[in-house]
Amino acid sequence: MSRIRRGWALTKKSWALLNAHRELIRFPLYGAVATTLLAIVFLGPGLYLLDQHSLAGAIPLLVIGVYVLSVVGFYFSVGLAAAANLIFSGQDATVADGLAVARSRFTQICGWAAISTAISVLMGVLENQGGLAGNIAARLVGMAWSLVTFISVPVIAIEGTGPVETLKRSASIFRKRWGQQITGNIAIGGAVFLLGLLPAAILIVAGIAIWPSASFVGALLVVIGALTLAIAMLISRALSGVFGVALYRYAVEGEAVGGFTAEELESAVKRKGDHNAPPTATPGTV
Repeated sequence: MSRIRRGWALTKKSWALLNAHRELIRFPLYGAVATTLLAIVFLGPGLYLLDQHSLAGAIPLLVIGVYVLSVVGFYFSVGLAAAANLIFSGQDATVADGLAVARSRFTQICGWAAISTAISVLMGVLENQGGLAGNIAARLVGMAWSLVTFISVPVIAIEGTGPVETLKRSASIFRKRWGQQITGNIAIGGAVFLLGLLPAAILIVAGIAIWPSASFVGALLVVIGALTLAIAMLISRALSGVFGVALYRYAVEGEAVGGFTAEELESAVKRKGDHNAPPTATPGTV
């Protein structure tokens, strides 16, 4: 129960900051809209060609699509991290301020997205071609990558490092603060996502069930359920972005900001043999 309470406390404090600066939710909102449109442009044709067994055309489109979506996703994430860092420093920050930082880091973002895409492709190959051993290897790679790169976005936003330097810096910060025996996990925003997931699932299932007899009501329930899920995901991502900056500031400067305590930030990362860390990870983290 103590682990659950600690994870919930992290989420509540992140939510308090997000609620006080509601403009921060616009970063994941804009990112979601942009990636959805770009996914239709790039991934749609790629998936169609894949379904037609035209691998020569499908694979380049899918890889390019994943890369473009990564660039856009990191662009808005860096903007959110920059704005949150300004707020933690006692300054007023707008969406324009955050995006201005993201624009100045665009080259670094593109480089980091390339590494992230390469890791995603590697994990996909391991999962699809490696059998059981490949699935296990992909899972281990994914866990290690998510953990050491959790604060990569704040590193890019605040320090402006290139892709290789960002990877080294992020991993170095974790080793310096939490040691060599870290196994993850970083739990933040998961409760918000789950609280949105359950009612969204109920609404969608109910809508599908009554669709044949009441199509309008059924469609309405499905749409409301989908919107509920989308809102929960946006809030969860915003909370994770805010918390990532707080974790970065604590790891680098030893400063607990945003209402978090040093104990809470210290316990956010689980060490081997440590049974007091938050129990589960949220989407996009370990």
